[in-house]
Amino acid sequence: MADRKLDVTPQEPDEEIGDDTPTQPEEPAQAPDPQPEEPAPFPPAGHRSERFDAIRPDGTRVTVTRDIDTGEQRVTEA
Repeated sequence: MADRKLDVTPQEPDEEIGDDTPTQPEEPAQAPDPQPEEPAPFPPAGHRSERFDAIRPDGTRVTVTRDIDTGEQRVTEA
């Protein structure tokens, strides 16, 4: 293996090394809409549900809505 000759000819790099200026996108990214979309109704249409009033341990009155089909529930202050 010592008889092999290596090609050590210097080559120019494809791009300049140390170029710190990042490429700018053609169009700036659009900012997200500040108004969130209206949430989906809960429970979804066609699902069985139950709603009842309850009191939290701290005395706050709440309404519990439970989707019987999925078991998901939401608590809102009454």
